[in-house]
Amino acid sequence: MGAFGDGFEIDLLKKAYETGSDLDAYNRAQALERAVGRVQNYVADLSIDGVKLAGLEAAKTSDSGPAVRAFETFRAAGVIGTGLCRRLVRAQTSRRFLDHDYVNVPAGSLHKSALLVRDCPTDFLRKYRFWIVDFL
Repeated sequence: MGAFGDGFEIDLLKKAYETGSDLDAYNRAQALERAVGRVQNYVADLSIDGVKLAGLEAAKTSDSGPAVRAFETFRAAGVIGTGLCRRLVRAQTSRRFLDHDYVNVPAGSLHKSALLVRDCPTDFLRKYRFWIVDFL
């Protein structure tokens, strides 16, 4: 994110993401896209594994994805609040979009996803680490 200015400038990201001539800039944008997916995957895996480790019954949701079910399970169990759960679900949905529809992803979507995935893990891990210790 720092490669796109001190304030993570959307214009700099868009220019790099859509360039047809500056391969270095394009690679920085692609590296950001990959990093967003990896960080969100770590959060998803921690959640899925935490639900299993604690023996929690998975929440019933309209989303069939295991990460979203895990986030909803944590919300129902009081591990995380509703607001954080919503943000985690949005981050997961965003990650899926980046991974599966990457050819059509506009720079603005990557920018929003990066900001969301930058903040959610810290908020999640503050809650998760104190909760999970009883199950280790």
